[in-house]
Amino acid sequence: MYTAKRVFQLQASRFALVLQLFIFVLILGLLYQLLTLGVWLVSLLIMIIAWFRLFKQPRIQQFEYLDDQDWSFSFQANHPFIQRRKISKIIDHQCYIVIYFLDIQHQPCIIWWDQLPLSQWKNLKSWVKLA
Repeated sequence: MYTAKRVFQLQASRFALVLQLFIFVLILGLLYQLLTLGVWLVSLLIMIIAWFRLFKQPRIQQFEYLDDQDWSFSFQANHPFIQRRKISKIIDHQCYIVIYFLDIQHQPCIIWWDQLPLSQWKNLKSWVKLA
């Protein structure tokens, strides 16, 4: 029962997607007013390519506390895989939480509030306060 509170099953974040689309449209609107049509189209193409490359990165499906700083992260890519990582710090930004790893080759993970059920979100936030 106690260990079940240390497993966090993530869903896709709709809030993050809407936020990214809003910023994407905002930047495109500003660039449209500042650049010529040809340069704007090139920047549009570059932004679309960058956005799709972002979606091809492996996403966290689940993570679980093991002991001390060790956590188990389950990723979904073409083939699901699990990694054991050490966390250096966790920062709570109210609507999202950023997890930094000791190994600098791993990029920080962002967990949005809508990726977890409310009970798990509160549990994770309390875990951040303890860490």
